[in-house]
Amino acid sequence: MSTPTRERREPPRPVAVGAGIPSPRRAPVHAPAVPAPLVVESVASALADPADAVAELRAELQRRRPGLAPTAAIFFCDGLYPLQSLADALKAGFACPLLGCTSGSQIGPDGFRSGGISLLACYGDGLGLSTHLIEPLAQAESAVQRIAAGLAERPPAPGCRRFGLLLVDGLHQGEERLAHTLYHGLGDVPFVGGSASDEMRFEHTPVYFDGRFRSNAAVFGVFETAHPFQAFRVQHFVPRRERLVITEADPERRLVIQINGLPAAEVYAHALGVGESELTPELLEAHPLLLRVGDTHVVRAISRVTRARALSCLSAVETGVLVDIGDARSPLQALQRGFAEVERQLGAPVLVLGCDCTLRRRQAERENRLAEIGGFLAAQRVFGFSTHGEQFNGLHINQTFTAIAVAARSGAE
Repeated sequence: MSTPTRERREPPRPVAVGAGIPSPRRAPVHAPAVPAPLVVESVASALADPADAVAELRAELQRRRPGLAPTAAIFFCDGLYPLQSLADALKAGFACPLLGCTSGSQIGPDGFRSGGISLLACYGDGLGLSTHLIEPLAQAESAVQRIAAGLAERPPAPGCRRFGLLLVDGLHQGEERLAHTLYHGLGDVPFVGGSASDEMRFEHTPVYFDGRFRSNAAVFGVFETAHPFQAFRVQHFVPRRERLVITEADPERRLVIQINGLPAAEVYAHALGVGESELTPELLEAHPLLLRVGDTHVVRAISRVTRARALSCLSAVETGVLVDIGDARSPLQALQRGFAEVERQLGAPVLVLGCDCTLRRRQAERENRLAEIGGFLAAQRVFGFSTHGEQFNGLHINQTFTAIAVAARSGAE
């Protein structure tokens, strides 16, 4: 794709908790005294039969940890499985709390994987998990109140802190309200999250809870640990300094209708120096809208141009806000800077739970960098999935890597 030549600008900086965006009420790095060892194993299966796939996962875990049963588990799976059969097999095969959803691809020790199922098993007392259903999404406020009340009744164990992982149906467009409600209802629990995905088919993206895959729902996993941890996010776009005003938008439908009083597609194409007919999916992905929040930017991906010349986005944009247009830079270099900063603040992580936008993976595929980026994420001990949207505390965003890193060291070291 070609765009007008612009002056060279500095690459975007990775942003950790507290950098001008919603952050937990407590300090972002939690470092209590002497945590129990955090023991995790990541396994995967490409078998098409759900029962066979789960049996293979269990067999490999037993081979690695003979005689031990997981105390918590997280999984991501291909949505093309017969999902109720998979749910039945998972419930029968794992007695521990289990958190998961469908995904276009998974991230683990082999980098990016397409198809099949990947599972992370936790052992011992190093990382506890409880799962909480939010269903339907329209009733998120009452569900969050119940979650908050339940957590208040059961404070963390001495020396422990909590963080959250949110998994939400990626087709019901309720992530903005849900993330906002969780952030204000559970302000002392930092969280990241991802919208369940299906390899951009946009057909069926349910989440798992208690033996069933559920649509129009979310599951909030609350983790408890004595290990230090940190929430962070990385995106790879720099602003063009266009300073555009959204003069008409439909946030409920995630449409930007007018910019600067003119059809949004006209203004957007003019800013890029191309005709409206040249606004291909690849060009839209390379130049999302950027909203300034505090001292940083958050990304609003553009999925398509409508017949009415509006921009259809993957997150809500409000009338009256100022936006910029982003220019893509190297996703790998942005990740390298982000993880370097996390290690500087936290130390080497033993586990990173990551939510990575599917559009970022597609860019890596087009640039023939998927194996390289996947290898880097594997080296950082990332377990996660490719998403239809990402959450970071009170925000729903796009084309971003959001994650919680958990340190191997103890707070006393």
